[in-house]
Amino acid sequence: MKKLLSLSLLFLVFNCAFPSTKEGMTVKNYQSPKNIGDKIFVKEAKGGSTTLPFWTSEIPNDNFTDAVKESLLKSKTFSNFASNWEGDWGLEIEIVDVDQPFFGTDMTVSTNVKYTLFKKGKKAYETTINASATAEVSDTFFAVKRLRLANERAAESNIQKFIEKISKQNL
Repeated sequence: MKKLLSLSLLFLVFNCAFPSTKEGMTVKNYQSPKNIGDKIFVKEAKGGSTTLPFWTSEIPNDNFTDAVKESLLKSKTFSNFASNWEGDWGLEIEIVDVDQPFFGTDMTVSTNVKYTLFKKGKKAYETTINASATAEVSDTFFAVKRLRLANERAAESNIQKFIEKISKQNL
């Protein structure tokens, strides 16, 4: 009986929510075809999950914001960050929707994020990106970890699509 109780407790602990990480959402292997600007101020994202039931995973605003910032630098879209909104470039991010499955073997998550890019205080470009990704049982046995992986992959794909889109704009 103790073994069964211990295994049940262990299963519950490993199936508790895991927030998506900055590292998991950061675009790693994409180089922007052009550098848009030197410094950009990235305002903290809004709309991300904050309190969800224990069996779900979330995309925290601060981790998503940090992933966007890191991705903009790694892709060489911008060279550095501004510490305030007074610079040439600014970015506002709104996580409009994160569609997650309630259960299943393969977890497919869809992210819908609105990005608004400002140049010298005026709106220069706005777009809403929808991206989805899947994590399978072969990735990890634990459902909530699969959900976190699907969240991170969908967020990374979303950020990459945004960078690709702004790279093609004449800003």
